[in-house]
Amino acid sequence: MTSATLWRERYQAAMSEMTKYTKYMANGGLLFTVYFVILYALVVYGRFLNQINGDFPGNLLMGGLFIIIAFYRTARTFLVEADQVFLLPNLPQLSSYMKRIRLYNAFLGMVRVVIPFLAIAVLYVRTESTSPLEMIVLFFALAMIGASANLSKLEAIPHRLVVLYAVGAGILVMIDMPLFSIVITSLLLVTLHLKKYQQLPLMEWIAIEQESRDRFYRIANWFVDVPRLSKTYKQRRILSQLVEKIQFDKKQTFDYLYMKQLIRSTDGIGLIVRLTLIGAVFIWLGKDNPWLVTFAIPAFSGLTSFQLAPFTRAIDSHLLTRLLPFGDANRSRKKVIRVASIFQIIALALIAILMNGQPIVLVGAIIAIAVSEMYLRK
Repeated sequence: MTSATLWRERYQAAMSEMTKYTKYMANGGLLFTVYFVILYALVVYGRFLNQINGDFPGNLLMGGLFIIIAFYRTARTFLVEADQVFLLPNLPQLSSYMKRIRLYNAFLGMVRVVIPFLAIAVLYVRTESTSPLEMIVLFFALAMIGASANLSKLEAIPHRLVVLYAVGAGILVMIDMPLFSIVITSLLLVTLHLKKYQQLPLMEWIAIEQESRDRFYRIANWFVDVPRLSKTYKQRRILSQLVEKIQFDKKQTFDYLYMKQLIRSTDGIGLIVRLTLIGAVFIWLGKDNPWLVTFAIPAFSGLTSFQLAPFTRAIDSHLLTRLLPFGDANRSRKKVIRVASIFQIIALALIAILMNGQPIVLVGAIIAIAVSEMYLRK
């Protein structure tokens, strides 16, 4: 098998898998909530842009964006576990495959910079004296950081190296020397080129691919059930002790199981915490408009309920829940979603009251409870 054939087959298989789950996600009702949140974010950001003046430190935000882009890195290699056996005799002939993988990940790193750059660029041109040439240079410098972050993961180069160069480029932007930022990022690409692998590191690239696929499946699991998703758990002793106070009763067996699973799984309580924090940020940005704050509560609460439903259904695939001859799993599934939703609604409502101070925001909490109950009954 040649490098070109291997690349074409693996790339087509990966895109087919991604397209399949993307279609499932697009057919889910959760996307309506996502669209609402995006529109809400655009409205809030537009109001924020109309209120800023020339004294706002836009250069600090643009410089900070360099550092933020450097902190996230991901890579795809399209390799599977069986390749450590079947591709081993052909390693010297796979240099062309490695070049294609590098180009693909560099391109992905550059593409993911586009939206954050456009969001900050609108603010930057309103607060700083700049020219079209400077904006073009800033974009390409940021794109180099994004590409370098992905490539450093492929080449097993310490992440701190990319972060260090990004900090240097960001500081140049902060001190009003944006044209020199591309010099720093170019040096970073040269450094990565000198440290690249000369032969395909099978085991390392297989592990990178597994990590990337798990990340995609975890996002897809917010919308649809993903059987291939690998779970991670944490003990969380304090919360576990609270769950253990549930009275020993055969009717409450599934209450105990579902609640334990929720607090120990990163896909359960981690999801609730993340969405609550994001909701708090949105409420803070729109605090001057009580209606935006009001509708933020049911939006994020509904988003949490929709995503917790497939999470609780996935627990039913566990052998223990199928063997237990007592209790009502469906009732317990609804109960754990209801408890999590109520606690989140209370948290968001308190944040809204503190930020906005108008009782009208409590209407959002009532709507959120109604949406949650309606979804549970469905």
